[in-house]
Amino acid sequence: MLLFDDYKKQLITKLNTVYKIDDKDAEINTEHGDISIRLFRINDDQEKIRNNLYNILKREAYIERFEINGKYLNVWLKTKLMFDILDDAFQRLGIYPDVFQDAEKALVEHTSANPTGPIHIGRTRNSIIGDSIARIIERTGMRVMTQYYVNDSGKQVLYLYIGHEKFHNTEEPTVENLLDGYQKIYNNMDDSIEKEVSELSKLYEKGDTETIKKIQDIAGIVLSSIMESLKKIDVNIMSYVWESSFIVNGATSRVMTMLENNIKSEGNAKYIEYNGKKIYLTRSDGTSLYFVRDIAYHLYKAGDYDVIIDVLGEDHKEHAKNLSYVLKDLLNFNALLRFVFYDFISLETGKMSTRKGNIVTLDDLYEKTVEESIKVVREKRPEYTNEKTMEIALAIASSSIRFNISKVNQNKPMTFRWSEALNFEGDSAPYIMYAYARAKSIVKKIKNIKSIELKDFNEYERSLIKNMFLYPYYLRSAYENLRPDIIANYLLTLVKSFNDFYTNCPVIGSNEEYKRSKIIEMFIKIMDDAAPLLGIKLLDEI
Repeated sequence: MLLFDDYKKQLITKLNTVYKIDDKDAEINTEHGDISIRLFRINDDQEKIRNNLYNILKREAYIERFEINGKYLNVWLKTKLMFDILDDAFQRLGIYPDVFQDAEKALVEHTSANPTGPIHIGRTRNSIIGDSIARIIERTGMRVMTQYYVNDSGKQVLYLYIGHEKFHNTEEPTVENLLDGYQKIYNNMDDSIEKEVSELSKLYEKGDTETIKKIQDIAGIVLSSIMESLKKIDVNIMSYVWESSFIVNGATSRVMTMLENNIKSEGNAKYIEYNGKKIYLTRSDGTSLYFVRDIAYHLYKAGDYDVIIDVLGEDHKEHAKNLSYVLKDLLNFNALLRFVFYDFISLETGKMSTRKGNIVTLDDLYEKTVEESIKVVREKRPEYTNEKTMEIALAIASSSIRFNISKVNQNKPMTFRWSEALNFEGDSAPYIMYAYARAKSIVKKIKNIKSIELKDFNEYERSLIKNMFLYPYYLRSAYENLRPDIIANYLLTLVKSFNDFYTNCPVIGSNEEYKRSKIIEMFIKIMDDAAPLLGIKLLDEI
């Protein structure tokens, strides 16, 4: 249960005593009210609707006013009520809202990029989305683990290993020469390489620990570099699982046994059917395919977690559908399984490809963003020391990269443009960070103020109070839909209302100093809560 005063729910419940209103008919924070209800489902005379709604709502103590505009009911909540609820929550709990989710255990698997080269910004979208989802569901009260599923048994990593052996076997492996060998393999692909891959796959299937360790050591070098890159933008994955472990420990064999009543053969290859299509489990040489190992991995996850969330590229939708069918329909999988799909980031020159060398790496983007951030800080704060300038620039760079990706609905494609990535104006992380620093600066200047009874609120005070009060609705929506962009756009709305408040409502020394300082303190607390969900690093000074 959402632990705050859910007036949208109360309003719908009240309206349902006369008319059938669905939660989907209600919107919050609209242009025409705090809560707007669509009345299109009601088949009744317009005047009768007006009279009925008036009689239903006229005694509701939380409503300041309401109006019917065509097929919409617009409701304004009492400003003092919203203020008091916020103040009470922060006084008693120090947080608003309190957690509203049972303490279930959730596992978020994200990134899981093949460790064959530096992580590029296209794959970074996965990492940013996954990390923010983990933070959002943890904020609701769940216990969360993040995990990287390292695909060390597939062809891509075997190509990486073969590339090193063919082109750089006399050198100490580095990310640079491993990537060079990997790309050369693709430029010199022939039957002999495919034969080597086949032989290595067979050794994997036999659980040849010496071979597996050699390949894991090579992949581990690239994996470590990926994780170092992600740490720069505050993505820290808690645990790692190697795909090969499910071959070695016999889990893939157990999956084949569990599915034996549904398995069919095509020569020596094994498959199951779903919707008239063949889902292959093994090759003709008997080696297991990724799909069967992924089944084993999900059964492993279900042993410890109630909720399993996979963050996948949109090209994995068919795989996810097949996986869900096998787990739920054939294997009685009990954990809640949710898939989050993201569309890809492309360059203006086309789709990114590590093996073709057509990428912008996360490190490239980070370094350039740090350079631009330093310029911005020096321009705005020439008095800062080099150390302080760098501290602020690093925070701005990390926050900017994350927010620039988070604010776009993950289901929409993105085209990477340097001009947009390095733009600190408008709807950006610095815009949010500057507002926070501005609020902190005001609070530092406030001395002992005598409390007074609060009654009236002007439009700017009301707008900021309302947007803070509505935070739980956005938080719940982001959790239910697993969409960080909902929080991103909430922050932009909140900060805009704060900036309007800041411009039009003097605080220090004004007759409204007590009330307005309380509003600013609430704003700081909401920002402290919401911004870190997206990895935005708030600073007292910028």
